[in-house]
Amino acid sequence: FGLRVAHQGLVLTPPTDVELLELVPLVGEPGGIVAPGDEGRFLGRDPDLAPEDAVDAFLRHQWRLRERPTPARWRAPFAVVTGGRVIGIVVLAHETDHEPGRVSTWSWLARAEQGRGLGRHVRLMVLELAFAHLGATLATTSANEHNAASRRVSARCGYRETHRGSDPWGVEVHAAVTPAAWRRRRLPDVEVDGVDAFRAAIAGAGR
Repeated sequence: FGLRVAHQGLVLTPPTDVELLELVPLVGEPGGIVAPGDEGRFLGRDPDLAPEDAVDAFLRHQWRLRERPTPARWRAPFAVVTGGRVIGIVVLAHETDHEPGRVSTWSWLARAEQGRGLGRHVRLMVLELAFAHLGATLATTSANEHNAASRRVSARCGYRETHRGSDPWGVEVHAAVTPAAWRRRRLPDVEVDGVDAFRAAIAGAGR
């Protein structure tokens, strides 16, 4: 659909196979995304998974995200690009069990790029698309209770904890942000392109 979000040199664009392959070394390298041993609780991935199996699972998952969007379920994956380099992935989605208007996000950045404010920047850019262009009324996310960096990004973007649950990796902290809370932190002059066709698809136009 040609969706593209840009702000101050940071670009979010649907990942091509070439861009996905640029991320393969990060996915396959221990410590490429999170500290070695944290793959389970922070990425939901078996920490003992062989590098080639981790890469295979990553590529297959990304290819599945390319499904045609419908009003009931849609996923919008983006490569995070800065200075011509692909440094991560972010996904905006509406799932079949979501109430109308609700979206969710998940993302990761190369470990070497973390700690510079890029996570917050990327999240606010995605929320610009969700709230200002796709009509979302609530955005949710979750992170392991020990993932302080991810939870800090969410808090700085206006998210508030809603509840906690458990998964095989421990306690998962769920949080949500409203359009009103996001507006107080909104980035100025975010460029969003190619949204019309995507918006028509998730609205069911022409069905």
